[in-house]
Amino acid sequence: MDNEHHRVLLFDIDCTLLDPAKQGRIYLSQALNEVFGTTGPIADFSMAGKTDWQIVTELMTLAGLPVEQINAGLEATFAAYARAISEAELALKMKVLPGVHTLLAALSQRPEFALGLVTGNVREAVPHKLRAVGIDPAQFTFGAYGSERLHRNDLPGLAISRLEAQLGRPIERGQVLVIGDTSRDIDCAGMRGSRSWPWRPGTLPRRNWPNTSRTMS
Repeated sequence: MDNEHHRVLLFDIDCTLLDPAKQGRIYLSQALNEVFGTTGPIADFSMAGKTDWQIVTELMTLAGLPVEQINAGLEATFAAYARAISEAELALKMKVLPGVHTLLAALSQRPEFALGLVTGNVREAVPHKLRAVGIDPAQFTFGAYGSERLHRNDLPGLAISRLEAQLGRPIERGQVLVIGDTSRDIDCAGMRGSRSWPWRPGTLPRRNWPNTSRTMS
């Protein structure tokens, strides 16, 4: 990252960088059954924009489990889920979304940008999901994850604090852009005074996409 600039791009993963193809739901179901003996109503449960911590908590609450049991099983669930994703990495049916490789390649030539992740995913599962669609996890040098905080709105601040620790200097919140596909992505950016880019490659007509050259200039 350029020493004189600190423009920060925080990417969501699912439906922003890749199409998860419901694979996360499959392997989370396995983890929930392993730890709690039930998946709850996962088949028709809306996960969009939520952290995995929130998803597990809500599903197990709907299944009738007490909060103490849910909290006690969180770490084991995250570990079981990450392990399942890791073991299935080469067989995952996830696909990179249109334009993502081109965008990341262009950004790799722009040293003034720091690329990070703000995702609802379990931290240890993220590298496997990215590699499954041909994205190098090393492109993202910091981040915050859905196994670290219950609420997505707390993730940008955590990610930025980690980057500030790396750089040894503060980051102006106006130089931070959160890129995601749901209203929760937009909301979490606003909580920290950052900007947001509601981008969903492959699902929005191209005429409705923001001008990338203007955004990156």
